[in-house]
Amino acid sequence: MYEVLYSRQTIIKDIGQEGQQKLADARVLVVGCGGLGAPVLYYLTAMGIGHIGLCDNDVVSMSNLNRQVLFTTADIGAPKTKAADLRIKALNPNLKTAVYQQTMDMELAQSIISDYDIVVDCLDNFETRFILNDACIAVGKPFIHAGVDEYYGQLMTVIPGKSPCLRCLFPDGVKSKSSKIPIGLIGPVPGVLGSMQALEAAKLILGKQTASDGLITFDGITSKMEKVKLEQNTKCICKSQ
Repeated sequence: MYEVLYSRQTIIKDIGQEGQQKLADARVLVVGCGGLGAPVLYYLTAMGIGHIGLCDNDVVSMSNLNRQVLFTTADIGAPKTKAADLRIKALNPNLKTAVYQQTMDMELAQSIISDYDIVVDCLDNFETRFILNDACIAVGKPFIHAGVDEYYGQLMTVIPGKSPCLRCLFPDGVKSKSSKIPIGLIGPVPGVLGSMQALEAAKLILGKQTASDGLITFDGITSKMEKVKLEQNTKCICKSQ
């Protein structure tokens, strides 16, 4: 049955059974199971990633459902990690998962990131993104960032020691909006960016070119994407690894 699930991938000449096995052997950590995390988790599972870590400290609420496509009204009040885990295992019961129903902090990042091949940033705040960025660079793990706001989004893949990181992009940090004021989001935008993150993960695993040479921006009003070329900051921590 699962050979049929992946058949549209394995007929791609440069994937085949060998590439599919690489996906099956991969371990990917998804931090944030919301608007970005939901499509990332679905597509990683559907592609045949063999082991997925899910990290989030939140529960499902009604206001999540316009964009967090793994959940339904029946999940309201349930921990997002556990509800998402059930949903993706319904797609592939052979999937191995690790569930972290807690806030991602430096202690957790340092204890689990080395167990994974790739980390996917599906967060909604830069404080935690910088924690992930720094922890991934410290142990040499690729880090796939995306962020969304209203009709807009951005994406970049960080390859430690080879590409710019979030601190190259924001050397002075980022002043986050108050957590008491939710950002506006139309549902398809995190769907677009989350799908792109899942594709970046697949390309990393399969040895394809990724978006590691700059920042991709998405404008949902004009339906345009642009890439801003970036260089590593010579004083950044990513240069010292």
